Amino acid sequence: MNKKSWLTGLFIIILASIAIIARIYYINALMSEVNINEEIYNAAKVSVGTNGLKTVFADGIHIESLYICNLYFAFLIFGNFTVAGVYLNVVYQVLTVLLVYIVLKNLTNRYIGFAGSLILAIFPMYIESLSQVTMFHMMLLLGAMACTIVVLIVRLLFCRHTAKDSREEQQRMSSIPDAVTDQKETEDTACALPDTSMKEIHYDDLDKVQYIENPLPVPKRKEHKEMDYAFEPTDNDDDYDVKDITGKDYYDIE
Repeated sequence: MNKKSWLTGLFIIILASIAIIARIYYINALMSEVNINEEIYNAAKVSVGTNGLKTVFADGIHIESLYICNLYFAFLIFGNFTVAGVYLNVVYQVLTVLLVYIVLKNLTNRYIGFAGSLILAIFPMYIESLSQVTMFHMMLLLGAMACTIVVLIVRLLFCRHTAKDSREEQQRMSSIPDAVTDQKETEDTACALPDTSMKEIHYDDLDKVQYIENPLPVPKRKEHKEMDYAFEPTDNDDDYDVKDITGKDYYDIE
């Protein structure tokens, strides 16, 4: 079982127990008199006298007829309209406390909902209103039911919208690794292919160039020849006559 669901169930049991115990104590120890609405009492008494609820719904279904119908079934259990009206108020109030908890829990969180509904469950003026057998508690319960339905519908729509945004975000995040993988594969493919782009050749790279052998026919290479003296001169043979060329130009040498 989910931990949060278990905690919510525990809070509901505690609230219902406190609300019932406080009201039973008030009825048995503190309540001195009960005031029942005379119009409701007469209508309920007439329905009992005619052995049915035909007269109650003679004018159609409305709030008063619904309350008298509930009061009639409570009378069949307790045998007294006054006692039936008081314990019917107890049922209305306990259900209202639980519905307030549901509303506050959905609007805020379960702890604030528990605190707010607990205050309502033990609120003295609200407990003392048990002695007034009127339609007030049933109308308050219907109002709480309407608020609960509205809050639950809004919460459901909000959860659907949030879940949709979450799925879209998850799909977007899952598509990012695929794009990165595709880009990486493209880069790896580009690295695997030879680079056919033109590059600048530097002078330092010339010694690294390996030329292929020319397949075309070429002239036969000439043999390298060296020229040398016909004889090796010696120290006695390397003297040259030098005439006096004072006052003459080099062109005048004979």
